Amino acid sequence: MDTKNLGLSEAIDMAIEAELKARKFYQDAAKKVSNPRGQNLLKQLADFEKNHYDKLNDLKKSLKKEGKFIEYKGTQFAPFKIRVKSEVDGVIETHKEDAVNIISLAINAEKKAYELYKKMADDTKDPQGKSMFLKLSEEETLHRRILSDEFYQLSNEGGVWTWGE
Repeated sequence: MDTKNLGLSEAIDMAIEAELKARKFYQDAAKKVSNPRGQNLLKQLADFEKNHYDKLNDLKKSLKKEGKFIEYKGTQFAPFKIRVKSEVDGVIETHKEDAVNIISLAINAEKKAYELYKKMADDTKDPQGKSMFLKLSEEETLHRRILSDEFYQLSNEGGVWTWGE
């Protein structure tokens, strides 16, 4: 993703398209894992990407209509509570190889999204715009960290998801 010579409008369009693809990726991925912890994480990531997509569209409209950046307060993960904990804890992911591949792809995508938003923040002089892009880059970093932890757990700790503990 070469963002060197992109203008703001093109960068926003690229980010919107990436968020749309990321949402679909996470929605599809949630159907490919067997453990409720993994399904929940992937569904929440899909919701994050949907919110990013919506906010970027709001930003695009505001810039076009009023020439102003919008406020972005960020997105939070919802608490994950397991109704019948004993049924989920310690259950090995039956689709471990698929889950590890999904997470690997997701980690790379989250890294690229971080880089795009960081560049957009660096290139933006408006304080509210800079704040929005920095917050988006921080959220992508958080996603990458969570996914990296799950990758380690699935790969090295017996194939069990830890999300929600």
